[in-house]
Amino acid sequence: MNKSTMMENIYHQLRVQGYKDLSRQDVIMAVGLILDHCAHALAEAERIEIRDFGVFSLHIIAARAGRNPKTGKSVDVPEKRTVHFKPGTAMRVQVNQNNRSF
Repeated sequence: MNKSTMMENIYHQLRVQGYKDLSRQDVIMAVGLILDHCAHALAEAERIEIRDFGVFSLHIIAARAGRNPKTGKSVDVPEKRTVHFKPGTAMRVQVNQNNRSF
């Protein structure tokens, strides 16, 4: 699922639940704001916890000495920041219950 498909699914689900006065543009703006806020919070090294979904946190990979595979020369690899996701228990249970063979 990509971002636009997710927004479309949310819009249709809200319509089914009776929120007829919400426009598609309102849903697109709300989802966009949520995702932008999450990205900004992670950039500021904040932890994001969404109950029953999971936790997003920032992991810092320390600088290290690497090796160029072509020349064999030693190179310095700078520190890197990466996003880590740990799914919540409810999500793990739901994913495992819907286990399909691919």
